[in-house]
Amino acid sequence: MTPHAPNEPVSYPVTDPPEARAAGGPPCAPGRALWTVVKVIEMRLRFIVLMLGTGLVFGYWDTLANRFEKWRRPPGGIHEVAGRLEYFCPMHPSVIVATSAQCPTCGMPLARRVRGAASATPEGVLSQVRLTPGQVAQAGVRTVTVGFTRHDEQLTTVGYVGFDESRRFQVASNARGHLRVDRLYASSEGVAVRAGQRLAELYGYDVSQAIRLYLDAFAARRPGTEPPNGPRPAPPGDPEERVGLAAQGLKVMGVRQDQIDALTAGSPSSELLPLLAPISGHVVRKVVYEGQYVSEGAVLYEIADLSRVWVVAQVFEDQLGRVEVGRRIDATVPTFPGEVFPGRVALIAPALDPVTRTAAVRFELDNPGHRLRPGMFANVTLSLAPGPRVSRGQTTCPVLGIRLGSMGRALQVGVGGRTVEVCCDGCVPKLKSNPAMYLAGLDASSADVVLTVPESAVIDTGSRKVVYVESGPGLFEGRAVTLGPLAGDCYPVLAGLAPGERVAAAGAFLIDAESRLNPATGVAAVPGRAGSQPHSQTSRGPNGTANHIGP
Repeated sequence: MTPHAPNEPVSYPVTDPPEARAAGGPPCAPGRALWTVVKVIEMRLRFIVLMLGTGLVFGYWDTLANRFEKWRRPPGGIHEVAGRLEYFCPMHPSVIVATSAQCPTCGMPLARRVRGAASATPEGVLSQVRLTPGQVAQAGVRTVTVGFTRHDEQLTTVGYVGFDESRRFQVASNARGHLRVDRLYASSEGVAVRAGQRLAELYGYDVSQAIRLYLDAFAARRPGTEPPNGPRPAPPGDPEERVGLAAQGLKVMGVRQDQIDALTAGSPSSELLPLLAPISGHVVRKVVYEGQYVSEGAVLYEIADLSRVWVVAQVFEDQLGRVEVGRRIDATVPTFPGEVFPGRVALIAPALDPVTRTAAVRFELDNPGHRLRPGMFANVTLSLAPGPRVSRGQTTCPVLGIRLGSMGRALQVGVGGRTVEVCCDGCVPKLKSNPAMYLAGLDASSADVVLTVPESAVIDTGSRKVVYVESGPGLFEGRAVTLGPLAGDCYPVLAGLAPGERVAAAGAFLIDAESRLNPATGVAAVPGRAGSQPHSQTSRGPNGTANHIGP
């Protein structure tokens, strides 16, 4: 090796490829550069393919594992039953897969059910939902016992106080011609007047002349009575006949008999026509002033007797058939809290309002002291007429509440000193174990006692009403029932429930939602198809997922 100085740079020999040395070209030939580019692209593509393959393996790991498991699974045995299972999301029923996983939409663990399972629910049950004690407490499910209660159905509605139109009168000028209002005694609206009291006095030349003739004849009939315009010679003829002719002349001019009587009872020198109140009441309208000229038939006053008033309220058409004329009602007004004003139903409108689907019902109330004033709002409570009752006696089974004969020939059982019919042999021991509870609705003297269920326990689907009966610990059965009209917070049960059964009064909506979200329990959600879809049961596992209970 040749020595070199310490500061002299070291040079190394450059080894060119054989092709470059053979061609005698420069060290960086174009062929070598192209080869380098191809190698770089190849390394990049290998990296991309490796990353893509790794991502696909991670993304489809469950699918690959399931396929591998299926490939290793031996045929027959328990695996054949597992192959008939499918998994679905209770919140998204459209998500249905063959293996256990999580919902890709909400991440909820999928529930399991048997594909094409047959019905395992009792006859007449739409669906079954099983909840663990923890789920029952978490959902706030509370059950009550169905039993007989007093059915006093009432209706409360809102109306307004109005005038009794049969006690409202108009006071008009009944004399012929144009008369001048000479004097007003009732000078404002709202004043109280008595029957026969003078409201005003009218003056007209023809009427005044007829009044003068009548007063002269009346004074001449009574010896010692001075005529209104001073002493005059007694006219010939019968005095009584002259009085009758003068009174007839006043009647021809439109003066009533009560006004003629008021002329003789008033001032003998007055030639004004009195206008009298036809009834005792209040002046509710005054349209005349002193000095005003009025023609025949012109209304001067309106008087209303407030000793009795009307209350007009609106009643919906589904309750209208239960309202009867003559039934007693109780009305309250905000002005007098705690005070009840009794009345009765007087009239039901013959037509309904097409917008509100209600009919006007009129109530009559006595109004001593005129405390109820027209225009006040009033709350009216009335007892409805008896509606359809629970069929008892020889038509329904007192234990199950179903129609006698639907399960074969009815059986007669002697209990409590009477003979009762039941639907089947299974009802006999139940009836004998607690006869007081089951026979409470069979007593004819207890017409107002019916089987009722709370309103909160009823799920109204539109075409049917469903309640969830607790048939076992945590097991709820959806059952269609026939109910009467709502009375307070309870429905009378016509069919579908039996005394002593427990129904979900709180949390029934959550149970119904679980039944609807599970496609296998769609019978309760699809009216009219109970016989065409399989019934099912659903249970809650420890992790909160819904598990189907197959046959």
